Formats: sequence, structure tokens, C-alpha cells
Amino acid sequence: MALTRSADRGVDNPAATEDDGSTATPALVINIQPQTRESSRAELPVSTTGWQSNTTRGQFIPIHGLDFLIGASSLQIQQTVELVELTARIESENRYIVRVPQGEALYIASEVSTSTQRCLCGMGRGFVMHLHDSTRQEALVLHRRLAAASCWFPCRLQEMKVITPPGDYIGRIQQQWTWVVPFYLVRDVSDNVLYVIEGPVGWRRRSLQLSEFKILTGDSLRQVGKIAHAWDRELVSFTTNINFPVHAVQPKHKALILAAAFLLEYTYFESSKFSCCRCCC
Repeated sequence: MALTRSADRGVDNPAATEDDGSTATPALVINIQPQTRESSRAELPVSTTGWQSNTTRGQFIPIHGLDFLIGASSLQIQQTVELVELTARIESENRYIVRVPQGEALYIASEVSTSTQRCLCGMGRGFVMHLHDSTRQEALVLHRRLAAASCWFPCRLQEMKVITPPGDYIGRIQQQWTWVVPFYLVRDVSDNVLYVIEGPVGWRRRSLQLSEFKILTGDSLRQVGKIAHAWDRELVSFTTNINFPVHAVQPKHKALILAAAFLLEYTYFESSKFSCCRCCC
């Protein structure tokens, strides 16, 4: 009995007492709780019964912010109206709502940039885009560098890196230099080309405001999805619509395509303000 009770002492059971010869069993106090891998994220149930998607889903507990992309076959990006831009015509940090078409909002995207770049560089400015999910927790971080918005400056092409909290790099969107047709590569964490995004032929940016970008396979042989910018009659505003490839089952791949849509939104669809003197390079 003395050996049995002495085994109860240790780091995991500091409440164990010395053997005093008593036959009573000492009370064990467990002060070490099981730890979860995602301890920083609150597990909140989110209803997805109203989603207009290919997969019917009930309530679930999201372990990661990318889990909201599971089962979503298409997304819609809508820019919110900023009061500062309407009154003072000064470029402000943009805000977007990412939702399932005719469904609930999945992410709220907010831009963080400097006023100097917004004033002088316009659509070519660098920024950090934070995407928060329905649980009000950060799901994605998009880093776009200061780059040229014109094909006349191949030395500083568009590039956007995609990071998931707490700092995991999952891929990037890289522009390829072309004269007429916009051409972008979607690369994963190993820098492999997952998809190729090809835009319509157009010399001026205004001609691309109502357009469709094709999502092709990595070898550019087959179209598997699209990113379209058009007028939405129900929302009474321009929206960017994403149709994911059918075989893009991984949420990380969908997050990269979502980041590419944001990059196209700034490069071709951002409304120009003329309150400041700007240069696209």
C-alpha cells in the first residue's frame, strides 16, 4: 500500500499526501486540463442553412476561418459605400463584404494603407487586407506590394501574398508581363502554379469594368472557373463574382482565388478619384 500511494505523488498530482498509515484513499486533484491545438480561436457555432451552394450543410463549429469556404461553389464581393468619398472625394481605405450569392456574409474585408499611397498611387497602392469571418475573428490576411497598374512598367508587376493567422503563408498571386491580355498566376506554398487567370483584351482600364476573367488550369488548356465584374440589379451596385473550379476542394486554393479577385478588383475595377494627382506606376 505504501508503494501504491507513493506513486500518486508527482508533478501531475501535487495534492497527494504522505503515507500516514491510514486506510482512507487520498483525494486526487487534477489541475492539468487537455489543451487544444487551436486554443486562440473561439469555437462558435455558425448557421449555414441559408447558403446557396452545392452542398447542404447544417450547423458546424469552425476550427479555422478557411472552413467557411468549404462547400461554397461561388462568392460575391461587394464594396461598401464610404461617406468620406461621397462628401470630400478623398480616397479612403476600402471595405468589402464577401458573401454567398443571395446568402449570408462570410467575411468582412478591411484595407489598411497609408494616406500618401492612396493619394499619389491610387489603384497601384500597397496595402494589407484583413478578412474577418462571422465569428469576428481574423481568417485571412492579404499583402499587396506597391506595384504598377500599367503594362508599360514590367519592372514592378502586381503581386499579392496570402497568409492565414497566426502567420502561415499559403501562396501568392503573381502577374505576368503581357502587352494586351491580363495574365496572372496562382501559386501555392511550394510556388507551384495551380491556376492561370486570363483577362479580356483591352487597351484601357475603362473597357475592363464590365468584363470576365477566365480561371484556367495550370497548363492553360482548360477553363475551370471565372471571375466576373458586373452590375447587380438587386444590390444596385457593381460586384465581383467568383465561380470556383469544381476540383478546387481545398479551402486554401479557394482562398488564393479569392485573393486574386481582390487583386483584380483594385487593378481594374477600382473607381478612380481625381481629387489628388496620381500616377499608376
